[in-house]
Amino acid sequence: MLYFAQCVMCFRTAAAQQGERSRILNQGILVLLIPPLLILFGLLWMARRRSRVSPAEPHDPQSGR
Repeated sequence: MLYFAQCVMCFRTAAAQQGERSRILNQGILVLLIPPLLILFGLLWMARRRSRVSPAEPHDPQSGR
């Protein structure tokens, strides 16, 4: 599964490895992908939550509120 390696150095390293080492390298790449994805999903969740909040009602001076 060499398609996980995107840069030339990673691709060549993965191609030179045996099957088990290549699998471990791919798992390492996926582990390094977890924090950026968590940050992205957190920001999207916060943006969605914020967009669903109803705006405050406008102040009506004649109603006394």
